[in-house]
Amino acid sequence: MSQPILKLEKLSIGFKQKTIINELTISINAGELIALAGPNGGGKTTLLKTIGGLLPPLRGRILLDGKAPSTMSKRERAEQISFLFQSASSDWPFTVEELIAQGRFPYQGLFRADTASDQKSIAQAIQSAGLTGYEQRRVTELSGGEFQRVLIARSMAQEAKLLLLDEPANNLDPKYQYMVMNLVRSMTNAGQTALVSIHDLNLASLYADRIILLTKGNVAAIGTPAEALRENILQEVFGIPLVISPHPQNAYFKSISFPSPPK
Repeated sequence: MSQPILKLEKLSIGFKQKTIINELTISINAGELIALAGPNGGGKTTLLKTIGGLLPPLRGRILLDGKAPSTMSKRERAEQISFLFQSASSDWPFTVEELIAQGRFPYQGLFRADTASDQKSIAQAIQSAGLTGYEQRRVTELSGGEFQRVLIARSMAQEAKLLLLDEPANNLDPKYQYMVMNLVRSMTNAGQTALVSIHDLNLASLYADRIILLTKGNVAAIGTPAEALRENILQEVFGIPLVISPHPQNAYFKSISFPSPPK
């Protein structure tokens, strides 16, 4: 088992007027994909921003390789942590290759040209994300699913230890949800660590090593999909009686459905 790369110790987050999540404790190993699930307003995005050092914790500690992200310089934090938030967009007509190359900025000095190492990382990210042939396309011309793959390829090129992804598969059709989550899983298989906020519990079940289920300022469950996604827990969290059954191809995973509508 890998050594923990990220530790949250009695972490309480939110704002001065309101605590959103209270006393979350978890150790996360290198190579894990952790899903953050729960109702809207449950604190998933706030937790990601706090872990990344963008918001101060109310109480408790965050340690990334033994160091608090909030104490890191901007460059050091960019080398260690990659962000992808729901609101990510680009109104600038960068090419796909140019946007992916931005992932190398933390390693470059002012006006420094790409090195052979930079070019190799960019090329590998393009290939891994299935974007070969897209290099000179303008990102303003891409579909939502294509653009999301470009953003994840930028994170690949960045080679950060910790990936913080806010709803990376949101508003995508099933094909692109599958492609995006496969990309994230390939990054964790290569040793990076990902925290992914997600609403689709089926995707969480299929891809996450562990799930943190958040509700009403508290942690409702932490564990494998089999441990966290239980009917009694989900009904308490979401307020509806979701139906859980074994995945048709692998009983370890869960298949989660709405109850039948009234007739």
